[in-house]
Amino acid sequence: MQIGLDADQRAFARSCGALAADLAAGWDRGRGPRDVASPEPSEKDWARIAEAGWPALRLREENGGLGASTVDVAVLVEQLGRHALAAPVLGTLVAAEQLQALGAPADTLEEVAAGELRIAPLLDGRLLGFAPAAGGALAWDAAGATLAFAADGSAHALGDALPAADVTRAMRRPGARVDDASLELRAPTDDDRDRLHAFVLTLLVADLLGTMSAGLDAAVEHARSRTQFGKPIGSFQAVQQIAAEDLVSVEATRSALYSSAWAVDALPAAEALRAARVAKAFASRAGVAVCEDVVQLFGGIGMTWESPVHVWLRRAHTDRLSFGDEHHHQAVLADLDLSAGA
Repeated sequence: MQIGLDADQRAFARSCGALAADLAAGWDRGRGPRDVASPEPSEKDWARIAEAGWPALRLREENGGLGASTVDVAVLVEQLGRHALAAPVLGTLVAAEQLQALGAPADTLEEVAAGELRIAPLLDGRLLGFAPAAGGALAWDAAGATLAFAADGSAHALGDALPAADVTRAMRRPGARVDDASLELRAPTDDDRDRLHAFVLTLLVADLLGTMSAGLDAAVEHARSRTQFGKPIGSFQAVQQIAAEDLVSVEATRSALYSSAWAVDALPAAEALRAARVAKAFASRAGVAVCEDVVQLFGGIGMTWESPVHVWLRRAHTDRLSFGDEHHHQAVLADLDLSAGA
């Protein structure tokens, strides 16, 4: 049994990482909370994203997509997190999967795949899941999107961006419902909901993995070059212990991600969702803990706006809360286990 990525997936990871790094280099985190560039990519950058096939990655071939597995999509999303990409690729992937699961017409999905129709998922105000309706909801990772979709498949126009903790993602308030017969979707089944939920949780775990591993790698590099008392701080046992424990958390998250991503396509929907809940519960706690340690490993400079550390920490916190944190999923898993044993 092989656990890990094959040669094609490793090559795909490298190509995704190269493009994500190039796109991220053009984004300016500024020198304060009022000096951050918009997370909406330029038309040129979005065209590069569409040309790379990222919006089309998960859509089936008959819908203009590439028919990729969830593992392949997770490979991409890990690189988005690693480079803290300020472009709404994750929101597009989630909304596209939602539309495909609810039977959206092929021509609509083809527009999404080509990058012509910009869409986002509509979440409830606490970011726990897809919003049943627009009231009190938020469009998540919605920079540049024109439409957001609620749990029932209803489409809503979008307004201006709202302040958000994660400076790499835009939250937008939904507007009026769009009455368009071509956007009428079928009601989801329980299996539809469970598999879509498992898919979304898995992508959030992938984003957390990329975010926490980027922060840890940068902190280790800093520890090699930063000196105290005439020695690199990386030679101090206390620093080594923190970094070693964080590496264990990163690699454990990677294992949980691969298991969850495989399960989305290979297991019955309810079992896939259970695997995704386990992964999300672990990664939510581990991701934030690692990014908090990164602040400590960077020392005083890690507390400044100029340091990238706050970007990783903000992104990890938002990933943690989106679609439920560890407390939420642990409670659900406990209820499932207790009801099964009753």
